Amino acid sequence: MDTTTWRYSTAAEWLHDSGPMRWRRTYRGELQEVSKVRRLARMMFAGDECADVVEFAVAELAANTLRHTRSGEEGGWFGVELAYGDPVYVGVTDLGGGGIPAVRQVDERQESGRGLYMVSQLALAMGIHGSPALGHTVWVDLNRRQTLETLGELSIPLAS
Repeated sequence: MDTTTWRYSTAAEWLHDSGPMRWRRTYRGELQEVSKVRRLARMMFAGDECADVVEFAVAELAANTLRHTRSGEEGGWFGVELAYGDPVYVGVTDLGGGGIPAVRQVDERQESGRGLYMVSQLALAMGIHGSPALGHTVWVDLNRRQTLETLGELSIPLAS
């Protein structure tokens, strides 16, 4: 007879276990999928202070992967990973191509090119792993208590 005891005595202990909860999902390589990514982030972090920051970050990373990698080509796909911890982890995986993602200083005269910079300004940490040939994962760690409203010190206004 197995004498192993259950690790959690209450549902709350299970729900708030010290390990981060993780969600992974893949999406078709189409721009309309970005709205689904936003909804997933909003739903997974509903009620949390950081919901708007997570939603913004995952949407920007997903849109970039579709614009700048093979994920946006016919038959392409991309993956999203969210981890509910402190910090919050957001990772978007693409199919590669198009070079290495890089954060660039914003040119005030251009309408595009601000997304990855803004995500970097929201992040506690940010990184990229992979290669143009095999694909990349661009990831950010975000403060769970941060909101877009608390970011008045950013030099560029956020716009949707």
